[in-house]
Amino acid sequence: MIKIDDIIELHTNRETERLSFATRYLVQINFTFDLTVVSNGFSGTSHFCVRRDQIEKMCSDLTTMKQEMSGNTTLEDNDSDASVIFQMKSHGRVIVYGQVGGSHEENYLKFSFQTDQTCIEPLLTDFHKLLKNEEPTNLYEAIDLILWNDWDPIGINHIAPRDEYQGYTPTIFKLKTNGADSETIAMTLHNIETEIIGVVGNFDRCRQVADKVIKLK
Repeated sequence: MIKIDDIIELHTNRETERLSFATRYLVQINFTFDLTVVSNGFSGTSHFCVRRDQIEKMCSDLTTMKQEMSGNTTLEDNDSDASVIFQMKSHGRVIVYGQVGGSHEENYLKFSFQTDQTCIEPLLTDFHKLLKNEEPTNLYEAIDLILWNDWDPIGINHIAPRDEYQGYTPTIFKLKTNGADSETIAMTLHNIETEIIGVVGNFDRCRQVADKVIKLK
Protein backbone atom coordinates (compact mmCIF):
# COMPACT_ATOMS: atom_id res chain seq x y z
CA MET A 1 0.00 0.00 0.00
CA ILE A 2 1.21 3.50 -0.88
CA LYS A 3 -0.23 6.44 1.04
CA ILE A 4 -0.98 9.43 -1.17
CA ASP A 5 -1.92 12.87 0.12
CA ASP A 6 -3.27 14.76 -2.86
CA ILE A 7 -6.52 16.47 -3.84
CA ILE A 8 -7.85 16.55 -7.38
CA GLU A 9 -10.54 19.18 -7.71
CA LEU A 10 -12.90 19.94 -10.55
CA HIS A 11 -12.62 23.67 -11.18
CA THR A 12 -16.05 25.26 -11.52
CA ASN A 13 -17.10 28.88 -11.84
CA ARG A 14 -19.09 28.93 -8.61
CA GLU A 15 -18.14 28.33 -4.97
CA THR A 16 -21.50 26.63 -4.41
CA GLU A 17 -20.57 23.76 -6.74
CA ARG A 18 -17.60 21.58 -5.97
CA LEU A 19 -16.31 18.12 -6.77
CA SER A 20 -13.04 16.83 -5.35
CA PHE A 21 -11.15 13.55 -5.08
CA ALA A 22 -8.89 13.51 -2.01
CA THR A 23 -6.51 10.62 -2.68
CA ARG A 24 -5.75 8.46 0.35
CA TYR A 25 -3.86 5.40 -0.82
CA LEU A 26 -3.06 3.01 -3.64
CA VAL A 27 -3.24 -0.76 -3.14
CA GLN A 28 -1.94 -2.61 -6.20
CA ILE A 29 -4.19 -1.14 -8.93
CA ASN A 30 -6.89 0.32 -6.67
CA PHE A 31 -7.02 4.00 -5.72
CA THR A 32 -9.10 5.05 -2.72
CA PHE A 33 -10.39 8.62 -2.48
CA ASP A 34 -12.54 10.70 -0.19
CA LEU A 35 -15.06 11.94 -2.73
CA THR A 36 -16.61 15.28 -1.76
CA VAL A 37 -19.45 17.04 -3.55
CA VAL A 38 -21.09 20.40 -2.86
CA SER A 39 -24.21 21.07 -4.92
CA ASN A 40 -27.44 23.05 -4.51
CA GLY A 41 -26.79 23.79 -0.86
CA PHE A 42 -26.06 20.18 0.04
CA SER A 43 -22.72 18.47 0.58
CA GLY A 44 -21.46 14.96 1.14
CA THR A 45 -18.24 12.99 1.50
CA SER A 46 -17.66 9.27 1.15
CA HIS A 47 -14.94 6.75 0.32
CA PHE A 48 -14.66 6.11 -3.41
CA CYS A 49 -12.53 3.22 -4.67
CA VAL A 50 -11.68 2.78 -8.37
CA ARG A 51 -9.20 0.76 -10.39
CA ARG A 52 -6.37 2.26 -12.43
CA ASP A 53 -7.94 1.12 -15.70
CA GLN A 54 -11.20 2.87 -14.80
CA ILE A 55 -9.36 6.17 -14.34
CA GLU A 56 -7.43 5.64 -17.56
CA LYS A 57 -10.68 5.06 -19.48
CA MET A 58 -12.26 8.15 -17.94
CA CYS A 59 -9.24 10.24 -18.99
CA SER A 60 -9.44 8.84 -22.52
CA ASP A 61 -13.17 9.58 -22.68
CA LEU A 62 -12.69 13.12 -21.35
CA THR A 63 -10.03 13.79 -23.97
CA THR A 64 -12.41 12.66 -26.72
CA MET A 65 -15.24 14.71 -25.23
CA LYS A 66 -13.06 17.81 -25.20
CA GLN A 67 -12.10 17.31 -28.85
CA GLU A 68 -15.56 16.42 -30.17
CA MET A 69 -17.58 18.60 -27.77
CA SER A 70 -19.93 15.71 -27.05
CA GLY A 71 -20.10 12.43 -25.21
CA ASN A 72 -20.05 11.20 -21.63
CA THR A 73 -18.01 9.12 -19.22
CA THR A 74 -18.68 7.42 -15.89
CA LEU A 75 -16.46 6.63 -12.93
CA GLU A 76 -18.03 4.04 -10.62
CA ASP A 77 -17.15 3.10 -7.06
CA ASN A 78 -16.13 -0.56 -6.84
CA ASP A 79 -17.68 -1.01 -3.39
CA SER A 80 -21.12 0.55 -3.91
CA ASP A 81 -23.44 2.14 -6.46
CA ALA A 82 -21.81 5.56 -6.03
CA SER A 83 -20.70 7.20 -9.26
CA VAL A 84 -19.55 10.39 -10.98
CA ILE A 85 -20.73 11.08 -14.52
CA PHE A 86 -19.50 13.78 -16.90
CA GLN A 87 -21.68 14.65 -19.89
CA MET A 88 -20.74 17.15 -22.60
CA LYS A 89 -23.71 19.10 -23.94
CA SER A 90 -24.05 21.75 -26.64
CA HIS A 91 -21.98 24.95 -26.51
CA GLY A 92 -19.37 23.35 -24.24
CA ARG A 93 -21.66 22.85 -21.27
CA VAL A 94 -20.58 20.02 -18.97
CA ILE A 95 -23.16 18.35 -16.72
CA VAL A 96 -21.66 16.62 -13.68
CA TYR A 97 -23.92 14.29 -11.76
CA GLY A 98 -23.98 11.08 -9.79
CA GLN A 99 -24.09 9.85 -6.22
CA VAL A 100 -21.84 10.17 -3.18
CA GLY A 101 -22.06 7.17 -0.87
CA GLY A 102 -23.87 3.92 -1.55
CA SER A 103 -27.65 3.70 -1.41
CA HIS A 104 -27.24 0.84 1.07
CA GLU A 105 -25.76 3.33 3.55
CA GLU A 106 -27.79 5.38 5.98
CA ASN A 107 -26.82 8.63 4.26
CA TYR A 108 -26.01 9.22 0.61
CA LEU A 109 -26.34 12.15 -1.77
CA LYS A 110 -27.46 12.36 -5.38
CA PHE A 111 -26.11 15.48 -7.06
CA SER A 112 -26.12 17.37 -10.35
CA PHE A 113 -24.59 20.65 -11.45
CA GLN A 114 -23.39 22.38 -14.60
CA THR A 115 -19.98 23.80 -15.50
CA ASP A 116 -18.15 24.25 -18.83
CA GLN A 117 -15.46 22.57 -20.93
CA THR A 118 -12.61 24.60 -19.38
CA CYS A 119 -12.78 22.28 -16.36
CA ILE A 120 -11.65 19.23 -18.35
CA GLU A 121 -8.00 20.04 -19.13
CA PRO A 122 -6.85 20.73 -15.54
CA LEU A 123 -8.77 17.67 -14.36
CA LEU A 124 -6.98 15.52 -16.95
CA THR A 125 -3.61 16.96 -15.93
CA ASP A 126 -4.19 16.12 -12.27
CA PHE A 127 -5.40 12.57 -12.96
CA HIS A 128 -2.48 11.87 -15.31
CA LYS A 129 -0.15 13.02 -12.54
CA LEU A 130 -1.91 10.71 -10.09
CA LEU A 131 -1.53 7.75 -12.44
CA LYS A 132 2.25 8.06 -12.20
CA ASN A 133 1.91 6.50 -8.76
CA GLU A 134 2.47 2.76 -8.98
CA GLU A 135 2.84 0.11 -6.30
CA PRO A 136 5.69 -2.24 -7.24
CA THR A 137 5.18 -5.92 -6.48
CA ASN A 138 8.87 -6.94 -6.44
CA LEU A 139 12.43 -5.56 -6.38
CA TYR A 140 12.75 -5.38 -10.17
CA GLU A 141 9.55 -3.34 -10.51
CA ALA A 142 10.61 -1.09 -7.62
CA ILE A 143 13.90 -0.28 -9.36
CA ASP A 144 12.12 0.30 -12.67
CA LEU A 145 9.72 2.71 -10.94
CA ILE A 146 12.58 4.66 -9.34
CA LEU A 147 14.28 5.07 -12.72
CA TRP A 148 11.02 6.35 -14.20
CA ASN A 149 9.96 8.72 -11.42
CA ASP A 150 13.25 9.89 -9.89
CA TRP A 151 16.01 9.41 -12.45
CA ASP A 152 14.28 10.50 -15.70
CA PRO A 153 17.49 11.96 -17.22
CA ILE A 154 15.69 13.42 -20.25
CA GLY A 155 12.92 14.96 -18.15
CA ILE A 156 10.08 13.54 -20.21
CA ASN A 157 8.24 11.12 -17.92
CA HIS A 158 5.15 13.33 -18.11
CA ILE A 159 4.81 12.76 -21.87
CA ALA A 160 6.95 9.75 -22.83
CA PRO A 161 5.81 6.11 -23.03
CA ARG A 162 6.14 4.24 -19.74
CA ASP A 163 8.88 1.97 -21.15
CA GLU A 164 11.25 4.85 -21.97
CA TYR A 165 13.96 3.76 -19.47
CA GLN A 166 13.09 0.11 -19.00
CA GLY A 167 16.06 -0.96 -21.13
CA TYR A 168 18.36 0.17 -18.29
CA THR A 169 16.47 -1.55 -15.47
CA PRO A 170 18.26 -4.94 -15.86
CA THR A 171 21.67 -3.27 -15.43
CA ILE A 172 20.71 -1.52 -12.19
CA PHE A 173 18.84 -4.60 -10.95
CA LYS A 174 21.94 -6.75 -11.48
CA LEU A 175 24.13 -4.26 -9.60
CA LYS A 176 21.66 -4.17 -6.72
CA THR A 177 21.35 -7.97 -6.43
CA ASN A 178 25.13 -8.40 -6.68
CA GLY A 179 25.64 -6.08 -3.72
CA ALA A 180 27.03 -3.02 -5.50
CA ASP A 181 27.41 0.09 -3.35
CA SER A 182 25.66 3.39 -3.91
CA GLU A 183 28.63 5.04 -5.59
CA THR A 184 28.91 2.25 -8.18
CA ILE A 185 25.22 2.49 -9.03
CA ALA A 186 25.45 6.30 -9.25
CA MET A 187 28.45 6.11 -11.59
CA THR A 188 26.66 3.56 -13.77
CA LEU A 189 23.60 5.78 -14.05
CA HIS A 190 25.77 8.78 -14.88
CA ASN A 191 27.60 6.83 -17.56
CA ILE A 192 24.27 5.81 -19.11
CA GLU A 193 23.21 9.47 -19.12
CA THR A 194 26.38 10.83 -20.72
CA GLU A 195 27.61 7.98 -22.91
CA ILE A 196 24.46 6.15 -24.02
CA ILE A 197 21.64 8.69 -23.84
CA GLY A 198 23.97 11.57 -24.70
CA VAL A 199 22.87 14.23 -22.23
CA VAL A 200 25.06 16.36 -19.94
CA GLY A 201 24.10 14.27 -16.91
CA ASN A 202 23.48 15.12 -13.27
CA PHE A 203 25.70 13.17 -10.89
CA ASP A 204 24.02 14.55 -7.75
CA ARG A 205 20.68 13.24 -8.97
CA CYS A 206 22.29 9.90 -9.85
CA ARG A 207 23.56 9.66 -6.26
CA GLN A 208 20.07 10.37 -4.90
CA VAL A 209 18.58 7.71 -7.18
CA ALA A 210 21.31 5.23 -6.21
CA ASP A 211 20.61 5.83 -2.52
CA LYS A 212 16.93 4.98 -3.12
CA VAL A 213 17.90 1.80 -4.92
CA ILE A 214 20.26 0.77 -2.10
CA LYS A 215 17.48 1.24 0.49
CA LEU A 216 15.15 -1.16 -1.32
CA LYS A 217 14.60 -4.53 0.37
